[in-house]
Amino acid sequence: MVSIKNLYLVLYNVIQTIGWSFILFKLSTHLFETQSPVGVWAKVGGLVSIFQYAAVLEIIHSAIGLVKTSAVTTFIQVFSRVACVFLAENVPTTQNHFFLSLMLMSWSITEVIRYSFYALSILKIDSYILGWLRYTTFIVLYPTGVTGETGTIWTSLEFVKNTKFMTISMPNTLNFAFNFHNVLIFSLGFYVVGLPYLYTYMLGQRKKFIASHKKASTTASVKKTN
Repeated sequence: MVSIKNLYLVLYNVIQTIGWSFILFKLSTHLFETQSPVGVWAKVGGLVSIFQYAAVLEIIHSAIGLVKTSAVTTFIQVFSRVACVFLAENVPTTQNHFFLSLMLMSWSITEVIRYSFYALSILKIDSYILGWLRYTTFIVLYPTGVTGETGTIWTSLEFVKNTKFMTISMPNTLNFAFNFHNVLIFSLGFYVVGLPYLYTYMLGQRKKFIASHKKASTTASVKKTN
């Protein structure tokens, strides 16, 4: 019998799989038909916002022990994506750029594989193909995703600077200043540190996955021989 916790996690992962599959379909169709990134955000932006903001739940899942994933790793991944979605929603210069399309395509493929793999894993259904895709496609999709994310931040800089978007200037009654343009520039440096950390983490996970399946395969072969 499936526990309430596992039922919730399966439902969450299935909903995310369906959502990102639909985003991937609409995104791919648009890019194929138009051969252009123009209009991509108008086509899928609303859906991306819903399902990416919903992923904030994953930070909570990790923090309270619903899943074994590192809360720090989860926070880094989710926060960076939520920040990019926020920019895409509010900064017009990002919405029709190639970098946004690259980011969304990388995310969509990754998430369809990841969420479907997690859903099956919770149900104790072993899918080597999905597992292999989960721990192999990141080799390409992480760099392309990060390129899309940093590119999206970069294409927002001029607009943010000129309009002073999300910027608080002195003097004011709170005696507090906040320069969102500088924060975005600083965040680009964060990727320089964050990508190697996440990449090596995933390489370690890939090594564990392949090793565990080799061990299981060897054990099964020995049993058959006996």
